[in-house]
Amino acid sequence: MSRRGPFLALAAAAILAIAVVITARAMPPIVTSSDLAVTELYTELATRGQLLVGPDSRFAWNHPGPIYFYVLAPLYAASGHRAGALFAAAVAINLAAILTLAWAAGREKRGPLLVMLSIACLVFAWRMPRLLASPWTAHVPVIASLAFVAVCGAVVGGRYRLLPLLILIGSFITQTHLAYVPMVGVLSAVAIAAMLVEHRRRALAVLGLSAGLWLLLWLPTLIEAATNGGGNMTVLWQFFIAEAGPSHTWTESVAAWSYALVGILRRDLALPWGGHLVMEPASWTGPLAAVQTAGLALVSFWHLRNRRPVEAGIALCAMIGSLVGLWAITRIHGEIVDHELIGLVALGAFNMAILISAASQLFWMRSWRWHEQTAVAFCGAALIACAAIAANHFRDFTSFEVRRADTVRISATYDVLRGFLEQRGIQRPLFQLDGDATSDGVAVLLRIMKSGWPVTVQEVGTSVFPPRFGRTGQEDTLVNFTAREGIHLELAARPGNVVLRDRHPLFVDAVPLPATPR
Repeated sequence: MSRRGPFLALAAAAILAIAVVITARAMPPIVTSSDLAVTELYTELATRGQLLVGPDSRFAWNHPGPIYFYVLAPLYAASGHRAGALFAAAVAINLAAILTLAWAAGREKRGPLLVMLSIACLVFAWRMPRLLASPWTAHVPVIASLAFVAVCGAVVGGRYRLLPLLILIGSFITQTHLAYVPMVGVLSAVAIAAMLVEHRRRALAVLGLSAGLWLLLWLPTLIEAATNGGGNMTVLWQFFIAEAGPSHTWTESVAAWSYALVGILRRDLALPWGGHLVMEPASWTGPLAAVQTAGLALVSFWHLRNRRPVEAGIALCAMIGSLVGLWAITRIHGEIVDHELIGLVALGAFNMAILISAASQLFWMRSWRWHEQTAVAFCGAALIACAAIAANHFRDFTSFEVRRADTVRISATYDVLRGFLEQRGIQRPLFQLDGDATSDGVAVLLRIMKSGWPVTVQEVGTSVFPPRFGRTGQEDTLVNFTAREGIHLELAARPGNVVLRDRHPLFVDAVPLPATPR
């Protein structure tokens, strides 16, 4: 790494951070709900240093760690705790990942691979509306996972000083979404092994620095496990290892894997939001995915023979990542949900870029000298186009959030509840969220907490509400959120009950709690 590299990286990070804060402060207020409200809630906790677990999941456990929220926290706080910072930060993270990918691929030889990988990012972003501005934790690691593969390939190709960067990106994506753990684990082991075989003693200092960085990045997860009898990590171990249920068959897994790996070519490709995976019958996806994976092995060998170790390493890591992705699908619990395959769709586009680059070098450009300036110009144009698409994603996504129908309901409920708490002098409200009312309930709870009340929740676990929200015994009022039809009749009959909202789809009431003797 050149001496200017770290300073340029810090300068770019500072510019992106300033842009995030300015953008968030200038835009209209956004009222988050559902999963985005949980994301904002966790970010709020991170600003207070109270978060030790990662994003929540549908299986009642949390993803491995909170690093994503601690990246968001200073930007969110500097913007005045505005939700718009989440969307702007997502754009900054994705653009930083694309820049890192391009830098890793073109650090030594700026040629067709640099151009094709930049174009692959551009095409993928174009085919996935709103992705670059989405702060949802299933979307944020996608582009970063491609940067990880590129950096890993560079380490395998001899650039062992990039190992700390590999640890940083790998920790970010695995803590944010557990689906990337198999790929990151295997590729990290490959990179470290290659580094030790090729460089031995020279790599020990870098390995020690990387180990220290890993420990720092995973410190919240380790603290949570140590202070909660194993905590979330024990839950993950029991779910995936000790009490693992039936897995998907290889036939089913190969079908989903090939459908995702060539997804960039499908007409039905769309940004997934956690719905059922519906695969259109296509006989060509399986053979093309197999050819793609085998082609990466041949390209890696060809680059190695022609003394292009970084290109060989990137092709090798892409192939291994693809095969590990197939195995990971067999371990998915329950039905395969659409967003669980989005990382493979991105990796498939990455793979195709590698193959097209190799083909261009082998057949079309063999007798023509590729000028580095040409590659840099093409790459720069692609990166500018990515930034333009990101700006469009941001405008589209944030304008949609501002216009959401539930914004009025959540804001009105918050205003009524806050007025009630202030009028009655309530100091410690206890929230109870029932089923379908959780989406609105989290949104209102977040705003009450941001207004200064130390809220707790009736039932906590290691999913949406970590132990920090557990009852203290000092709560003075129970606030119930429910979506059940006809519940307002039951609410009105409760002694001392005050109905705050009695209109479908959300019903809210408050009941005084007896004082707890000290």
